[in-house]
Amino acid sequence: MSTVTTRAGKGSPLTNTEVDTNFTNLNTDKYESGDNASLGTLAAGNTTLSGTLKLSISATVAAAGTTQGAGTVLTATTNIVTSCTASSAEAVVLPGAAAGLFIKVINTTAVAVKIFPASGDNIDTGSANASITLAPYTSYSLSAKDASTWYRETNPIVFDSSGNRLN
Repeated sequence: MSTVTTRAGKGSPLTNTEVDTNFTNLNTDKYESGDNASLGTLAAGNTTLSGTLKLSISATVAAAGTTQGAGTVLTATTNIVTSCTASSAEAVVLPGAAAGLFIKVINTTAVAVKIFPASGDNIDTGSANASITLAPYTSYSLSAKDASTWYRETNPIVFDSSGNRLN
């Protein structure tokens, strides 16, 4: 944020140097077309985005532990589980729910993966902190309804008459 010296703040007229310094400070801090804006928290009512919207992906998630406290915390919008021990259903943990947050979890392993909500949250109508199971070679899309509840969307899998997956 620019530092601007005002007459009211100074209590006397500004010198030419102080006026020039004000303009220099404003010019340095201005946003120009083509710059990358960095924002903290942006609160907007009805927002329309155009162009390409790129979401984050974590392409090599290793499930860990079998409990909420020991699971791998998911940090991307799309999370591809590529490692899970065959002897037990290891776990991943969703981030804390926030209305409108969206997460996709893809299990590319031959083992079921437990998906836990963040501490105190719930998935669907389950109890707080209860996990759901993601079968091998499947995925869930989860959307947060509010600050504590996730809902999952199960994508249908289509097979041909020979048992080959088509989608």
